[in-house]
Amino acid sequence: MSSMNTFGRISVCGAISASNEKSTPKASIVQLLLVGHELKMRGFLVNRWIKRWFEGIEQNKTWIQEGKLKYRETVTEGFENMPKAFIDMFNGVNFGKAIVKV
Repeated sequence: MSSMNTFGRISVCGAISASNEKSTPKASIVQLLLVGHELKMRGFLVNRWIKRWFEGIEQNKTWIQEGKLKYRETVTEGFENMPKAFIDMFNGVNFGKAIVKV
């Protein structure tokens, strides 16, 4: 956040990464950056933009093909390994999208 431009915007979506936290993270540094840069942070739900879903899919596809958007995924082979892949996802073992290839 320290690299954000003045009046910059941050999209906030999802909280699964913090689901196993033992304690609440301290927010003092975040608060200072938000106030100091006069940032606007706004959460969103994907269903608000459902009418533009395929527009987003096509744009992401273009950016991936152009190398402007990169992604990571963890692929687990075999239906029999699905329970382990699911548990690993909640333990933070995977990177990016967790996929089970059957």
